[in-house]
Amino acid sequence: MTIWTILLITSGLAFLVLLGYVVYGVKAELIETLDDLKADVDESVAHEEILDQPME
Repeated sequence: MTIWTILLITSGLAFLVLLGYVVYGVKAELIETLDDLKADVDESVAHEEILDQPME
C-alpha cells in the first residue's frame, strides 16, 4: 500500500510541475506577442499618413 501511495504522490507532483512549466511558457509567449502588437501599433501611429491613402 505504501508503494502505491508514494507512486501517487510522485505522479501528482510531476503533473503539477509539468502544469506549472506549461503555464509559465504560455504566459511568456503571450507577453512576447503583446509586446510585438504594441510595437506594431506604435509603428502604425507613427506612419498614419501612409494608412490614410487609398489602395491602388
